[in-house]
Amino acid sequence: MKRTDQASGEPSSRKKPYRVTFLASTLVTGGAERMVREFVLRLDRTVFEPSVVCLNSYGPLGEEIASQGIVTVNGVMRSRHDPLALWRLRRLLDRLGTELLLCLDHRNVIVLGALSSLGAARKLFVAVHSTRQWGGRRSLGPATGWFLRFADRVVAVGENQAAYLSREEGLQQAKIAVVPNGIDVAEFDNMPSASEVRASLGIPPGCGVVGIVAVLRPEKHHELFLEAAASVAEQVRDVRFVVVGGGSRREMLESLASGLGISDKVLFTGERSDGRTLMQAFDVAVLCSHPVVETLPLFLMEAMASGKPVVATRVGDVPSLVEDGETGLLVAPGSRKELSGAIVRLLEDETLRSHMGSKGREKVAKEFSLERSLATLQRLVEERLRPEGSQGIS
Repeated sequence: MKRTDQASGEPSSRKKPYRVTFLASTLVTGGAERMVREFVLRLDRTVFEPSVVCLNSYGPLGEEIASQGIVTVNGVMRSRHDPLALWRLRRLLDRLGTELLLCLDHRNVIVLGALSSLGAARKLFVAVHSTRQWGGRRSLGPATGWFLRFADRVVAVGENQAAYLSREEGLQQAKIAVVPNGIDVAEFDNMPSASEVRASLGIPPGCGVVGIVAVLRPEKHHELFLEAAASVAEQVRDVRFVVVGGGSRREMLESLASGLGISDKVLFTGERSDGRTLMQAFDVAVLCSHPVVETLPLFLMEAMASGKPVVATRVGDVPSLVEDGETGLLVAPGSRKELSGAIVRLLEDETLRSHMGSKGREKVAKEFSLERSLATLQRLVEERLRPEGSQGIS
């Protein structure tokens, strides 16, 4: 395997892959963490040698990565204010020979990642996956943002988010690069039929099915989903609503469904690892997030890849994915009337559902493929690590 100097055409002396370490607090089943898993498992091994470090526990995705033979280490931070965590991390990264450290946007990860790279030859990337935090706080804030001055690149997932990071977080535009989330559309080619999945959930034949797949966190605004469901149930006779996701807010949401008089029409599945399968039961997929935190959700991509029409709130970079009236319907954040109206419109028009489902899949395959996201990240990493005037490993 040779690497060629771009200017002279002569072989370069470097023949080994670039060593890239992904740093996270833990790898739970969230969108950002799922993208880390995909990147780590799919990086071109002739060019990159990935490893993963979790400051705390592995989490389910970390365990999955470790099971695939990737070098994975956890337990670097042994208490909330562990005074030796920085020393352990720096020693570990030196031992791994890390040339580029890619940090998720957990505060402790950014701080320790930046400090551990000071004075080292390694490059530092920070991937930011949110647009503000719940409660209106900034995604990074002045304290955490200060450490980003040491980053070579800040990776956003969408153009609107990149503009937010520059405008409100004060990051230099030149440092920000966009690597959109992406999925492998082919993974949705041989999913179980809608009737099979509905039967497994106990949904009667002939019912319309509206569903959401999202962790039960405040920013996902499940309350709005349930309020809209109550309005839809008044207009559509045979309909069921499926809420896939776990979290501490479940009891409160179940009480809300009861108060709205729709308990018999709403199914809370709890946390499930087969969300992709369950969404095959949906006639309409919904994500009604608040206009904070949400950026470019994988659930919408997966629903579209499954050929499902989607209804989503106009937040973050969602409009770059969901073209209103073409690949789905967009509604104003917080509007029960608009949300319920869009759902009813789709439930009552099978032709429109089919058209939007088909166009949505085409959109994801063309513009939000995992292959395209991976190629963008690999190019950014190699550009930062490649000596000036040389070409990549070939």
